[in-house]
Amino acid sequence: MKFPSVSVCFPAYNEEKTVGRVLQDAYNLLISWPVEFELIVCDDGSTDGTGGIINEFARGKPEVRVIHHEINKGIRDTFEELNHAAYNSFVFLNSTDGQWKTESLIEMLPMTEKWDVIIASRIKKPYGWKRLFISGVFNLIPKIFFGVNTYDAGAVKLIRREIIERFPLISTTPFSEAERLIKAKKAGYSITEFPVEVEYRKTGKSTAVKWNILRHTLSDVVSVWWNVQIKKKLT
Repeated sequence: MKFPSVSVCFPAYNEEKTVGRVLQDAYNLLISWPVEFELIVCDDGSTDGTGGIINEFARGKPEVRVIHHEINKGIRDTFEELNHAAYNSFVFLNSTDGQWKTESLIEMLPMTEKWDVIIASRIKKPYGWKRLFISGVFNLIPKIFFGVNTYDAGAVKLIRREIIERFPLISTTPFSEAERLIKAKKAGYSITEFPVEVEYRKTGKSTAVKWNILRHTLSDVVSVWWNVQIKKKLT
C-alpha cells in the first residue's frame, strides 16, 4: 500500500541524555521507508543542553522543523502546538525520553486504511502502584461518563490531522488527549489500539500525579461532559 503522509512530532524538556539518539533513530528510520514525512521538534524551555542538541540534529535536514519556547509551557500546550504545526495527513506525536520506539509507526501506518486513530497502548505500564491506579481510573472515565473506549489515552497515537483541526479543545490539562478521542468517536471516526512494549523513562520526571493537576483534570472531565451534553441536545 501507499502510506499516507505523516508528521512525526517530538516534545522535549530537559532530555539531553536521550533526545539526540531518539531523534536520529527516528530520522534514520523515516528516510529508509517510502513515506512522505516531516519531523517537528519542540524544545519546551529546557534548561539543560536539550535545545543545542536539537539544533545540531536539525542542521542540514530539510524535513526537520524546530520550535523553541523561551519558557516552559507544559505538556498540554506543547502537544497542541505541535499538533497544529503539522502539515501532513496523519500526526504521530512521540516522546524524546526513549519510552516509545518510532518503529511502531511503520506497523501502524497500514492500519490507516481502516482506522482514523491508532493508539500505541502500553502492554505493561512502567509505573508505580499509585500512578497505575490513577491511570486506570482516568481510562475508565471516558467509558463510564461518555460511553467511549479511549484505550490508553495518554499513550502515543497516530491520528488523522483533520480530527485535530475539527475539534477545538476546552480541557487545559492532559485530559485533552481523552477529550479529542471522545469527540472524534462521537462524530463517527474510528479508533483502535496497537499494543506495544515500552521502556522505562531514561531521563526527566513525570508530573502526571501531582494533586493540583489531578484536581484540574477532574474539573476538565466535568466541563467536557457538560459540553458534550449541550451539543447532544442541539443535534
